[in-house]
Amino acid sequence: MKILCILANPKPVQESYSKRAEMEFIKEYKIQNPTHEVEIMDLYEKGQEHLSYETLSNAINNRSGKMCEEATYFSEFDKYIVCAPTWNLTTPSILKSYIDHIVAKGVTFKYSSNGIPKGLLKDKKAIYIGSRGGAYPFPLSLIAWDERYVRFIFRFMGIKNFKKIIFENTDKDPVKAKEKFPEFLNKVKSMSKSF
Repeated sequence: MKILCILANPKPVQESYSKRAEMEFIKEYKIQNPTHEVEIMDLYEKGQEHLSYETLSNAINNRSGKMCEEATYFSEFDKYIVCAPTWNLTTPSILKSYIDHIVAKGVTFKYSSNGIPKGLLKDKKAIYIGSRGGAYPFPLSLIAWDERYVRFIFRFMGIKNFKKIIFENTDKDPVKAKEKFPEFLNKVKSMSKSF
């Protein structure tokens, strides 16, 4: 079993709630599944680039190049952990750049004879581990496009088993956030056991 953990946060671990939660999730997951292989892909360390015309053109016209390579590599994993903060109601742009490279026709999705897209990544699981400076209860949740975007695009690629866990109010009330974080980590550990 191969698990890919995608990190989209430039902060050091000690300054990031989402990174600390992700580390706790992986630690507990490895205890429960010692034979599973977990790879951490830090998009900032990787130097994730924006999608270029050349890359897009090669993928569309030749079914080759960086986009197809990244999409193929992504498709080889069984489970996915996405770790990101909420910035300006969505994910950091570096995560969108990575997603632009892995949503590739013929690799992670295809079109039916009627032109309807169909995801090719079946029987896979994903979880989104996030943090937000404020809180987004309904109806404010409708304008938060962080986890919702990732969930929809993963579903587009065929990954329907998708969970989320998000720590909120990190900036609104830093003192209370520190106090509540251990309780949140317990929830993270619990979720890792069923992942």
